Amino acid sequence: MPYIKDKNLVNIYEEVDKANQTIHDLEKSLKEEEENNAVLRKHRVILGVVGLLFLILFLWSFLPGSDSINKKKLIENNQTIVNNDSIYQLREELAAANARLAQEESNRITDRTIVYSVQIGAFNNFKAHLFSDELTTIKEFKEGGFNKYAVGNFVTYEEARILKEDLRRMGFKDCFIIAQSYGQRVDIKEALQLSEETQYLN
Repeated sequence: MPYIKDKNLVNIYEEVDKANQTIHDLEKSLKEEEENNAVLRKHRVILGVVGLLFLILFLWSFLPGSDSINKKKLIENNQTIVNNDSIYQLREELAAANARLAQEESNRITDRTIVYSVQIGAFNNFKAHLFSDELTTIKEFKEGGFNKYAVGNFVTYEEARILKEDLRRMGFKDCFIIAQSYGQRVDIKEALQLSEETQYLN
């Protein structure tokens, strides 16, 4: 019979203990993995049920009776469904209202005693219109056989002078300031006296 030394026997026991510990650790890991798989299966089932419920609700919203329910909810919350045509119509009405306000503002300014503008040109036999009627700061008038164009509605000579200088820098070298009283052109000296801006009479 073979003889085993104590030292070898101790080594064998240590290896057996290590193997038992490894087996125990592997069994523990396997058990944890099985528990995790069970939890994942539960989560998959729950997600499947929730997804199915959402699908049912989504499809239910397309049923014929659901539209009336939505309208009732909107009415209860003081809301309404607006289609694109009504939005475009509202935009057009808003644009028309803004144009009316701009025209009223222009009329309010031109109804003053003196209104200054900067004349930018006078053309003979000119038939084309250079601007829309909605642009109230550009004026066209006929005088002495010429179509004349002026820019701006200012209540002070100084405002018109600033625009004149800017227009000259832009290339309108011959532009000059004109004055109107109640829609009729008046001499600039007379306008300066009427508007009490005599400091510009030089």
